[in-house]
Amino acid sequence: MRNRIIKYLSIIFIFFSMGGIIAFISTQRVTSDLKVLINLHRVETFRQDLIINIKTVQNNLFTIGTTFGPELDIIVENVLSLDKAVNRCLECHHSSEVTGKLDRLRTLVEKYKDALSAFITTTANPERIHRLKEVAAEIGNLLLQDAEEMTYFAHQKLQYKTEKAIEKVNKIRELLILVLFITMIFGFFTAMALTRDIVRPIEKLRIAAEKVASGELGYSVDISDPPEFAHLGESFNKMSRSLKEQQEKTLEYVSKLRELHRITLSMHLVTEKKNIINEFVKGVVDVIDADGVLLFLYNPDHDLFSLEQFITKKSYLKRKEIKYSGEIIRKIYQGCGKKATMLYKNEEALRAFSEDNFEAENLYVLWIKHKNKLSGFLLIINVKGTITGEDTRILSIIANNFAVAIENTLLYEDIKLQMKNLKETQDQLIQAAKLAAIGELAATVAHELNNPLTTILGYTELIKEEEISETIKKDLDIIEAESLRARDIVRQLLEFSRKRPLQLTELDINETLQEVIKFLSPNIKKSSIKLLTEFSPLPNTLADKDQIKQVFLNLINNAVQAMPEGGVLTIKTGLQDSNIFIEVSDTGIGIPEDILPRIFEPFFTTKKEKGTGLGLSISYRIIESHGGKIYVKSQKGKGTTFKVLLPIKKHV
Repeated sequence: MRNRIIKYLSIIFIFFSMGGIIAFISTQRVTSDLKVLINLHRVETFRQDLIINIKTVQNNLFTIGTTFGPELDIIVENVLSLDKAVNRCLECHHSSEVTGKLDRLRTLVEKYKDALSAFITTTANPERIHRLKEVAAEIGNLLLQDAEEMTYFAHQKLQYKTEKAIEKVNKIRELLILVLFITMIFGFFTAMALTRDIVRPIEKLRIAAEKVASGELGYSVDISDPPEFAHLGESFNKMSRSLKEQQEKTLEYVSKLRELHRITLSMHLVTEKKNIINEFVKGVVDVIDADGVLLFLYNPDHDLFSLEQFITKKSYLKRKEIKYSGEIIRKIYQGCGKKATMLYKNEEALRAFSEDNFEAENLYVLWIKHKNKLSGFLLIINVKGTITGEDTRILSIIANNFAVAIENTLLYEDIKLQMKNLKETQDQLIQAAKLAAIGELAATVAHELNNPLTTILGYTELIKEEEISETIKKDLDIIEAESLRARDIVRQLLEFSRKRPLQLTELDINETLQEVIKFLSPNIKKSSIKLLTEFSPLPNTLADKDQIKQVFLNLINNAVQAMPEGGVLTIKTGLQDSNIFIEVSDTGIGIPEDILPRIFEPFFTTKKEKGTGLGLSISYRIIESHGGKIYVKSQKGKGTTFKVLLPIKKHV
């Protein structure tokens, strides 16, 4: 554009220069002609002076010797002025014709001077003086006639030259006006073209700026000429593209922040560790475009980082159980400066991660820390593009929230366990209070009923020894049977209420169970029940063998009675933490959910007339007295499982 402006201005300058040159030349010519006219007018003045001098001398000549005649000195002075006037005219440049007339005029002036000299100096008779005067006057008249004729001729020529000069001035004025008009017209159109060339790209830029201001980021303008505006247009396009890229980055970042909010919220809403892990891994996949995401968590018991969860687009994993030693991971962690970083093929860390596990062109490792301790890490396989600082910050926030969510889950599980233990302890206290109260009541009732029952049985035996009818004997048999049954109930009440000290001996639980099973095997076979046993090796523990056998008898008998049409009875033993566990499972009718919490209550039974409701209560009290616990799980129509936990005790 600068070159174009210079070109337009140069053309305007050339036109104005041409007009100036024409004006200068014309002015020079007019000036020359005017100088000539001025000189001619000056000459005309000289000629007028000549005529005036001639007339003055003539008048003086005719008045000499009279009262009004001037002195001779004045005449002489006028004659000298006349001579100077002729010589002054001869000094100017004239045409040959005028020059000839001037020469003749000069000759006449000389003659006139001589005649006057002769007239003035003569002292002859009056006739001679008069004749000389006449001669001088005649010469003066001829001189005046030639001067006037020459003046007229010069005047005519001066008039002609003046008219020509005025005509030339008018033509030059018209030429100058025409040149000025043409120059102005050309300058106007040149300015219009220049303005158009300037305004057109500016208008394009204005429209483009309005488009961008209205939100159409990335809008480009096509300006190829002039070069300066082309550069400006290119800069505008770069700015527009940059704004669009920045907007896209901002929208992408906002989307990632929205995703971050969703992920963190979902992780804190769920309470199970498995669900939190799934939300974490899926959230990272949504934030970062990669071929796979692998989550490793630390197991402090074995000092290993194990693959916990993964999502891959392709079959990158050569095996799904991947473990790294804590020493290797901590070395890589220290080498990375404890910060999330991108690993490349030439790094030892990349080889350590991917060797024999998966193939990867690049890896991004994100460390998961909680309370400044490394609790796991995330491997992102084959990241597409680059991971920016904003991505790293978002991933770090997600990782921190994941660590906190996992910690909260553990705390929640611990609280649930403590609440469960507290509830169990509370239930045990309530049960113990019930058992204590019922035990005292049972002891009193047992003692009160035992004596009448003994009397009834004694008299029944005495009556049966006498001569009685068969009908009475049958009635007595019924009385005896029911009395014996009542005595058994009384004996159980006494057993329930009696708080005998434990007779602790080293006991093999598996062996004790086998003794009980052997004792009950006829009843089990009779009921068409399939028996399955899974006994694990167990250490001996201190326990009261008789009471423990009573517990096993009660549990197995209950299981057999729950399967009147046959089924599967499963008995398992094993170790759980610092306890020995015994599980007795059946596939019987199960226990309804609404009465399940009451099964350990004394005298509560679902067997109606066949049960007393004391077996499970007595078993509960025996296990409790050993420092153990008893649990039950049941589903109606699918069976029941009793689990007994006994602490492992040794002699001190």
